[in-house]
Amino acid sequence: MSLSPTAAVSHGDGVIALTTGDVRVPVHPERGAAAPRRDDQPYPPPAGGAELRSLVAEHASTGAAEVPPDAVLIAPGARVAALVVLRAAAEGGEVLLPTPYWASYPTVIGAAGAKAVPVPGAVGTGVRAADLEAARTPATRAVVVNSPRNPDGAVTPSEELAAVAEWAGHHGITVLFDEVYRGVPLRGGHAPSALDLFGTLPEHCAVLDGLSKSHALAGLRIGWALASGGLLKRAQGLASHLVGGVSAAVQATAAEAVRDRGLPERVGGPLTENMHRAAKTLDAVPGVSCPEPGGGIFLFPDLSGWLAERAPEAARRDPVGWLREEHRVAVVDGAAFGAPGHVRLSFALPAERLDTGLGRLRAALEGGGHG
Repeated sequence: MSLSPTAAVSHGDGVIALTTGDVRVPVHPERGAAAPRRDDQPYPPPAGGAELRSLVAEHASTGAAEVPPDAVLIAPGARVAALVVLRAAAEGGEVLLPTPYWASYPTVIGAAGAKAVPVPGAVGTGVRAADLEAARTPATRAVVVNSPRNPDGAVTPSEELAAVAEWAGHHGITVLFDEVYRGVPLRGGHAPSALDLFGTLPEHCAVLDGLSKSHALAGLRIGWALASGGLLKRAQGLASHLVGGVSAAVQATAAEAVRDRGLPERVGGPLTENMHRAAKTLDAVPGVSCPEPGGGIFLFPDLSGWLAERAPEAARRDPVGWLREEHRVAVVDGAAFGAPGHVRLSFALPAERLDTGLGRLRAALEGGGHG
């Protein structure tokens, strides 16, 4: 199996990488090297330590729902939380996956023992219950609703989130609400959450989140699922075998980050500025459409007009390779997300590095030389 197209890799040769999903704006104070832990280290609880679960529950209980600590499943990254929830909910069945979608979801769904079924949708438009119903079969066991969505930042409105939850409950389908990008307060606000809909999270719904985006801690590799009832018990059982508990040292660091209530705002401010500047820069290029996203940390410009009318032959054959090799800027092909003709790039970089990458990208698309 090849690497994920969004995996953090070294491109070398001075290439500016706008490819990965980690937030690199400088928001954390510099610290000295931490001393190694030499005290006794028992296995941590499979669902996470009591302190972190309580802090996450408090962090999540900002909408209508009151999330109890025992509804929290801590995992080594949100994708592992997604894996155990989907395996608990959909093994042997089908999972509806609205397009465009995060490039790793088909693999995660396959690892959960299920089959990913792409559901056609429009770039920049959130999930609709009517589209899911059109794709539903007797084998449908779950659906993924990612809002704000990777790669295009589309936000599903609260009324449609409610419609999806009601539709799924009626048909005995589990909904995994992936809200990993919701924690970044782009433009100073947050997208609607599934937790705004309920006083208590229904058993057929789970919410996925973590610290990678909202707290700029991708390298910590910690995330969580919120769930209840039999779904939670099955997911916890799987996690106990697959993970055996997240590192106690990592959980301690995560607890410190969650206590810092102002950290997401410190992330969201510079990202909003980056987004405005980057979208304006690319939308001005002839043949390129680059609207501002509703949320998240990515731009997802449509290059189809440029590819059809202005691109050199080498760029038409392999636009991403051409940009990397000829112009030293790396982006991700939209085909990896089910949306050919687009590319994905992150604006969650230090401003100077982002501007250098944007300059190279714009020069390439406008017919210039190396940036």
